[in-house]
Amino acid sequence: MSESEIDDTDLEEIIEGEQHLRQFQAGKYLKKLRGNRSLADVVKYLEISTNYLSEVERGKMPSDHFLSQAAEFYEVDEDDLFFRWGKIPILAAATIRDNKQLMTTLSDITRHKDFSDEQKQRLYDSLYKTYKDFLNIVQLEKEGAD
Repeated sequence: MSESEIDDTDLEEIIEGEQHLRQFQAGKYLKKLRGNRSLADVVKYLEISTNYLSEVERGKMPSDHFLSQAAEFYEVDEDDLFFRWGKIPILAAATIRDNKQLMTTLSDITRHKDFSDEQKQRLYDSLYKTYKDFLNIVQLEKEGAD
């Protein structure tokens, strides 16, 4: 089936299928993180039901609060855990929501028809590098002030 033969309904079904697979894989990852810990130990810390944890480990979409708490409990990167579930971390979503220029920039990049996916990724990588360079400059300035 060529790309031109895919209608909106087909595309939605493909995306939904990919999301279900992503959730299943993320749930398996959570179960792996749990390791030898009992469900009871984990649910006590996370203040959730055993049933909820079991469902999430089988691929049910968890709440943002759950993911934040789970990242803390398992001592893993919160952003990575959100990414595995196909969700935007709470702080990132709030930052985008509160910064119109950032929201517009990301939307413009996404909608830009002349950029390939590879070019968009290079642009995102460049933005990240700019952030890291700026972080280093701020750190050097701070050290110079001390």
